[in-house]
Amino acid sequence: MEKSFETRGHVHLYVQNEVGLIAIAASETGTTVVSLVADTPGAEELVERAAVECRPAGGGHVVAVKIPRLHGMRFVRRNAVTVRVELPMGSDVTVAAGSADVEITGTIGTADLKSASGDIATDDVAAGVTAKTASGNVTLGAVGGDLEAHTASGDLRCSSVAGPAVFSTASGDLEVGAARNRVEIKATSGNVRLGELAQGARIVNVSGNVRVLALAEGDLRVRSVSGDVTVGVAQGVDLHVDVETMSGSVHSDIDLDDAPAPAPRRDIRVDLSVRSVSGNVDIGRALEQVA
Repeated sequence: MEKSFETRGHVHLYVQNEVGLIAIAASETGTTVVSLVADTPGAEELVERAAVECRPAGGGHVVAVKIPRLHGMRFVRRNAVTVRVELPMGSDVTVAAGSADVEITGTIGTADLKSASGDIATDDVAAGVTAKTASGNVTLGAVGGDLEAHTASGDLRCSSVAGPAVFSTASGDLEVGAARNRVEIKATSGNVRLGELAQGARIVNVSGNVRVLALAEGDLRVRSVSGDVTVGVAQGVDLHVDVETMSGSVHSDIDLDDAPAPAPRRDIRVDLSVRSVSGNVDIGRALEQVA
């Protein structure tokens, strides 16, 4: 099944698909094209019953794609449907998926993405992102607004985020290339790796390692039980350190006396607070390029 709609102006896309694939491509176009393909013989009925609609809304259009659900585990392997949508750049996207993977290419406006076990991957998002999954991985490009990402056992990765960011994961790893605003992280056993932090972060982790490559300004607060903590501090800032570990070691390549030498960026204050039970703490200088 394929349907095409003239969608000049702003577009908000809604897609619901339990099993299979959701592939969304944003480009310079004034048309939205929806294509549905049954991946298994048992899914042909779902394609026939699928709802694909477009309606005007506030000077733009709302496009909705809904694949009906078949209840019961015996239907899981035979109801896979691929949903492909081509739409204008800057469109807002809302997706609800079960085990279906979500792939978004091109720049979109906002993204609200939910999946149970499917992976989520996007290129750049101009505004805010909300991404939630149980066991799937979440991989995001540059996020131009706020970011909220949650997963139980999946990994979380984001190349950069401009607005405030909140992450939570139980056993998945977390990686962020650069953050221009405040970051809040709650993790259990996954490793946390952050590139450039412009406004600091608050990190609570139980057994995973925490590594911050470049802390440039603000305060970094890390609470860890058994993981190691490694922090790189930008050159020339006014650094204040409060570190305590019960059975781990503390090492610093930076002089941590009470009267640091004058530096070009002494007007920029950095506060580093680390509490660890058995992990080691290592403080050093940040590299110029880390992301």
